[in-house]
Amino acid sequence: MAHEVIVEFDEALAASDVAMVDVPAVEVLVARVMAAEGVDDGTAVTVLFANDEFLQALNREHRDINEPTDVLSYAADAFEDDGEPFPGAPDVDEPYLGDIAISIPTAVRQASAAGLESGEEIAHLVVHGVLHILGYDHEEPEEDAAMRVLEESYLGPEIGSRIHAAGPDAHVLHR
Repeated sequence: MAHEVIVEFDEALAASDVAMVDVPAVEVLVARVMAAEGVDDGTAVTVLFANDEFLQALNREHRDINEPTDVLSYAADAFEDDGEPFPGAPDVDEPYLGDIAISIPTAVRQASAAGLESGEEIAHLVVHGVLHILGYDHEEPEEDAAMRVLEESYLGPEIGSRIHAAGPDAHVLHR
């Protein structure tokens, strides 16, 4: 049994932004990271692609930061401690890992700033989001270095080495 990767698009996302997402590639990438990180087969995760306004609203609601961001991750097990069901969980029979929300417009801007293709930056944000759901973080220098190594390993040497070469200013999440 494989992992279930649910890819969704916010209804307000422009059609041109939707067209930038290679859904089968996202599904394969997420499943590969989950498998390599030891996530049980059959576990489901949702990746939602949206616009800056949607990510800004989530960022304001959950982090008290009133600005758009590139990627937000919500691990389902963080809600289990409260005894509340995970609010974003779809109606699936499998265990549910959580939700990842990615802003396509921010990904496009970051790709341009880093000298990457939009699809490469989208793949980076997908991997970044999955790693956050699995408990990785980048608040401390050691954590950041470890997370970067993992991102680069999952993205492959061709993309991975260029993702971080542009420096921290190319990515909202590293500021």
